[in-house]
Amino acid sequence: MDLVKPKRLIEGDNLLIVAPASSIKGTSEASIKRGIKNLENIGFNVEIHPSCSGEYKGTSGPPRKRARVLMDSFKDDSVDGVMCYWGGWNSNDILDFLDWDLIRANPKVFLGYSDITFLNTALFEQAGLVNFQGPAFITFAHDFLMQWEVNVFKDVLMKPHSTYQLKASPSYIDDPLYYMHPEKQVEEKSNPGWRIIKNGEERGRLIGGHIGTLLALAGTKYWPNFEEKILFIEEDEGGNPKNLRRLFRQLDQIGVLDEINGLLIGRIPEISGIKEDLWVGSLVEDIIESFDYPIVADMDFGHTNPIATLPIGIMSEISTKKEALTFLEPCIY
Repeated sequence: MDLVKPKRLIEGDNLLIVAPASSIKGTSEASIKRGIKNLENIGFNVEIHPSCSGEYKGTSGPPRKRARVLMDSFKDDSVDGVMCYWGGWNSNDILDFLDWDLIRANPKVFLGYSDITFLNTALFEQAGLVNFQGPAFITFAHDFLMQWEVNVFKDVLMKPHSTYQLKASPSYIDDPLYYMHPEKQVEEKSNPGWRIIKNGEERGRLIGGHIGTLLALAGTKYWPNFEEKILFIEEDEGGNPKNLRRLFRQLDQIGVLDEINGLLIGRIPEISGIKEDLWVGSLVEDIIESFDYPIVADMDFGHTNPIATLPIGIMSEISTKKEALTFLEPCIY
């Protein structure tokens, strides 16, 4: 299937916030106001869809209703971009109720991460839509906006580039639950850079997301083709070392690690237990030891900040010599 690329966002565009997974109940009005203000400062008109506050079995609404909200967002000509409030749980509920042909005929910027990996993957595989894993609304709902994060967000979504190079951010913040304690001062640390597990330079289309969410698609019709792809994966604050190793072993046993051209691993929050000597490279070294493509860890995406905006489906190059991830084609027009 040929790729469909969305129109770039520009200042003055209308950004609709949706919640295809968990409800936003439990986040404060102050956080919502901060998020709106921060996105308005970038130049957008921001609307929180009323359905975000719905409640249904731990989600924002029944599957058909959540699907309808998303379909209406793509059909509505007044909506220029769709951003997920956050992830949570169970956006896979809505996959069977989406009209992929309609989405393909009405391409626009779609952005989310974590549980939204279900939608990021299916939008690419089923509709051919280049969409984006990156900052969600909740990322902007705090005071410590990181300039690298904002710059990459604007560069990728608002400025068409024939090629675009990502390198390690100068600093990072490991506090994935910041929205639960906004009064707490965050600690910004100097970034030592990527941790290179295996050297190399390879090209492939970019695909991936939250590892547990992605693997929940295994055996379904939404399972993507990984052949010659660059796979990026991350784990959240609720993970633990034993489970991450289990998930890596599953990737290995179902053949994904044999098919890909490169493996990129996002920075994993320390509260997951994956830190110091028990870092991801040592945890899975025997699983990945036989593969000769580039493998890089502690990259700037996932559940710590900053979160890079990554275009799903774009031909990319990972080079450990350059210490760069390069998008080799425009992801917007």
